[in-house]
Amino acid sequence: MESEAHSNWRLLHGSAFVVLMAGAMLIPELRRWPWMWIVPLAGYFLMAVFLPRWRSAMIWLRVGKLSGVSIAATVGIMTLTSATLVAFNTIAKPDVSNYRAALPFERFGGVITAGVVFTVVNATLEELVFRGVLFDAIGSQWNVWVTLIATSVLFGLGHLHGFPPGLWGACLAVVFGFGVGVLRVWTGGLALPILAHMGADSTIYWILVSGGAL
Repeated sequence: MESEAHSNWRLLHGSAFVVLMAGAMLIPELRRWPWMWIVPLAGYFLMAVFLPRWRSAMIWLRVGKLSGVSIAATVGIMTLTSATLVAFNTIAKPDVSNYRAALPFERFGGVITAGVVFTVVNATLEELVFRGVLFDAIGSQWNVWVTLIATSVLFGLGHLHGFPPGLWGACLAVVFGFGVGVLRVWTGGLALPILAHMGADSTIYWILVSGGAL
């Protein structure tokens, strides 16, 4: 059974990350993607470099156990998510023109290069945050169901201004967050949640490009 001291260290990790992210949000230049994720994560990992006790509590930083069944489930989540995003875009026809200003894709070269960079970087950073640091911090104090729901809601709130936009988009993000959260619990690591997230982000990128936003 986990000691109370170790559990408190895990909670401290999440609290410190929230403080770091709040501090980054006070600087306008850091509110843009991907700095909004990179800067607080860099501060978090910098603490691990200098504090051995901090490193010992980073039990969430794992690949996880992979199996044929879990990989098949991940492919299923990717397929369902992509189909849902395409259907939403086809039915709702949201205005995607504002995304060019929010996402600095022109710095990554061509369309394909930018798509690969966005897909890999965004999926990895967001999973490190939501199914990594925050999931572990909340899970140190509450049961798995509370943790799944809480991190999924936080993920949805974090995507109110993402794609799909608005309240419906946030609700879809909550459902997706719950699905990849289950993958995280099932496998005990972040590899498959990151892979599933990459599937969603690659679809979003394709929608934005085909809609003339990028």
